[in-house]
Amino acid sequence: MVGKSSKSFWRFFCTLLKTNILHTMSLKLNFAIESIMMIANDVIMFTTWIILFHQFKEINGWNINHLMLMTAIVMSSYSIYAFCFRGVSDTLAGYIERGELDTFILQPRNILLNVSGSRSSPSALGDLGAGIILFFWCGLITWSVLPLLILCIFAGFLIFLSVGIFIGSLAFYMKDVEGWGLQIMNIFLHLSTQPGSIYIGGLKLFLMFVIPAGVLTFLPVEIIINPTWSGVLTMVGITVIFFSASVWFFYHGLRRYESGNSFGIRG
Repeated sequence: MVGKSSKSFWRFFCTLLKTNILHTMSLKLNFAIESIMMIANDVIMFTTWIILFHQFKEINGWNINHLMLMTAIVMSSYSIYAFCFRGVSDTLAGYIERGELDTFILQPRNILLNVSGSRSSPSALGDLGAGIILFFWCGLITWSVLPLLILCIFAGFLIFLSVGIFIGSLAFYMKDVEGWGLQIMNIFLHLSTQPGSIYIGGLKLFLMFVIPAGVLTFLPVEIIINPTWSGVLTMVGITVIFFSASVWFFYHGLRRYESGNSFGIRG
């Protein structure tokens, strides 16, 4: 029974992904413009850091290679999140506020998966390509740490997904989240693209246990450069806790939605 349920889950997920990709690719001009803008943004951001590290060589023990590794992990994690589950950050709050979540509730599918997978960003794979280039360029990746690297990328993907679910689910509890929710994600992205070595002391703890940007910045670099069981377990533990909490937050809010919102039609 469990195997059948799991097979149905993945079949439904793959169908969602395929539908979104076909829809996006049908809008060739929009896809091309979005891809070009994404690449340009990555180049501009990283060029700025190259200039800075050329001037100062190191920032609290980090050099340009450490930054390349961190940036590659962030890019790869975000690209997987945006490619598979862009709907959770782009549409969840709007569906809740406009009463359009009823359409998903009536379907015999996992509600959170259905909403999260309702939109995809195939152009985000450009970030994954850039991340792979940086992995080779940084010179810090060897075959021995490859499993740790994959674990770090997967943890980062789940953290992005968790933050997206938290932001979208806020609409169950307050008004006008759709207008400023994306700004929260942008702030999180900003925190996740700064050199991890600038976060020290209490701020480092804050970014591990309150706003989990540390799972994308200093933690993965520390784990790959100096692998320890305590570091791996800390990263896995934080990721599991935040992802579980975000799912609980969504379904707790869903009970409020069922008792207080009217039906809408999703076009």
